[in-house]
Amino acid sequence: MREFDFIERIKNSKNFFFNPVIKGIGDDCAILPFSKTHDMIITADSFCEGVHFKRDYYTAGQIGAKSMAVNISDICAMGGVPAYAVVCIGFPGSCGQKYIDGIYGGIMDTAAGHSTDIIGGDTTASPSEIIISITLVGFVEKGRALRRDAAKAGDRVYVTGFLGDSHAGLMALSGKKRRGSGGYEYTAVEKHLAPCPRFNEGRLLLKSGLVDCCIDISDGIAGDLDRVCSQSGVGALIEADRLPVSYSAGKISADRNEDSIDYALYGGEDYELLFTVAEKNRKKFIGFAEKNCLNIFEAGIMTRRKGLYIKKGSRIYRENGKKIWKHF
Repeated sequence: MREFDFIERIKNSKNFFFNPVIKGIGDDCAILPFSKTHDMIITADSFCEGVHFKRDYYTAGQIGAKSMAVNISDICAMGGVPAYAVVCIGFPGSCGQKYIDGIYGGIMDTAAGHSTDIIGGDTTASPSEIIISITLVGFVEKGRALRRDAAKAGDRVYVTGFLGDSHAGLMALSGKKRRGSGGYEYTAVEKHLAPCPRFNEGRLLLKSGLVDCCIDISDGIAGDLDRVCSQSGVGALIEADRLPVSYSAGKISADRNEDSIDYALYGGEDYELLFTVAEKNRKKFIGFAEKNCLNIFEAGIMTRRKGLYIKKGSRIYRENGKKIWKHF
């Protein structure tokens, strides 16, 4: 059983709620009613040593900062504003107090940078690895959260930045210490070690009133757009040759005799926003983006035909899922 099969089993086993819920399992955040003007949005993410990071090339501060950033990214994907965090951490005996302080300092600095208060949590011993789990609470204008299940056939697909950088950075770091990277590797390495949640972009997408659907790219555009297709009941075509790839990712992939487009399609942890806009609103949205200096790249189209398809050169094929990241 894989991750999303497991999630579906949980989702299907609970078809009712004891309390008011607008949106439960299946999106970047759960959505709960809060006030006459705002809904509450809640997300949780874990950041585990040996799965999401290695101490070989992360500083303590970077570990903490990234664990908070990936949670904030979920809030951004809904167009919301983060507000409160609960942080649970498990440390092995190999971590000294200075190292522990460094991790927590990174968490606090990133939270403070997004006006987010840490209001509680838990600490525990861990047998051998660092484990961080953060629950984040935010708010979004009532009834306006950007969701995964609202894409429509004919919508154009966009992303907010370069894809594949984080995976390229990981490849550059593999087998060497953090200080061993530099030059053309720098952009990709920094994207991997210190992702920047797309807060301003998320708020602008919401403000435009022209975006149908949104998700943050944590597992590659192929994997995350496939989730949008599943949630929205439509299909999609990714125009692979149009995907934005940085010079850094292109050079790193070339050095390894690998395809930079595969990095863009399947590489995880870019934390750019993927969103859709109806064809009828396309021209108006592009004008809005230009006026507000919103960086966007067109990447494909949503289709009536179910399934995820990829156009690469003159070839169109159905994505079989073999290269899409699976958490377990």
